[in-house]
Amino acid sequence: MTKTILRSAIAAVIGIVVAFGLIWLAQYAGSEFSPAEYDVDSGEILIPLGSTIALIMGWFIGTFAGAWLAMRGSAGTGAGWIVAGSVIGAALYRAVTLADTWWIMTLGVAVPIAAVWLAQRATAVAAE
Repeated sequence: MTKTILRSAIAAVIGIVVAFGLIWLAQYAGSEFSPAEYDVDSGEILIPLGSTIALIMGWFIGTFAGAWLAMRGSAGTGAGWIVAGSVIGAALYRAVTLADTWWIMTLGVAVPIAAVWLAQRATAVAAE
């Protein structure tokens, strides 16, 4: 039993690292294609739609890849859901600290849940 818990914990940590690495890569690519602009009049940083779309895609791709890897490594589904929970937590923290709109907060929860659900289905198909 200890081996199973340790295996799941290691798989979850590796999945989280992969997920956040892919999310960072998507954010970096989005900021390269459509960089944020500083509004001198209001003192705000204006984030273009392209960067936001890249971030949302990063949430999906990162969660899917990290959760799939964690589920395959742990031979169970719990580690993948831990990866999704960490992405959701980070997405909500980002949305609250940057005072994002309600739809970003909603997508910050819905996109990782959809991704981990699809990863769970893909893992089940791959295991058969």
